[in-house]
Amino acid sequence: MLDDAFTYGGWACSLVAVGVWLWLARRAFPSFEAFVRGFDDELQLGASCEERARHARWYQVRQAAVALTAVAALCLSIGFAIPD
Repeated sequence: MLDDAFTYGGWACSLVAVGVWLWLARRAFPSFEAFVRGFDDELQLGASCEERARHARWYQVRQAAVALTAVAALCLSIGFAIPD
């Protein structure tokens, strides 16, 4: 029972994490030109305060996606490690 909860909970978290990563990728780079321009000024030395704030918000979303992926991996590993 406990292994099923961790296993299916891990699968659910992983599906949500994949959805968040796909949404994040789609919102971050809508075109190839935007992808290339994203690497022009990686340190954003010439960026305005608004652009830095927008970058900080996206950084928080990426951190949440990484955390959700880690939780999914942890739940799945616990669920598969518990014997039936």
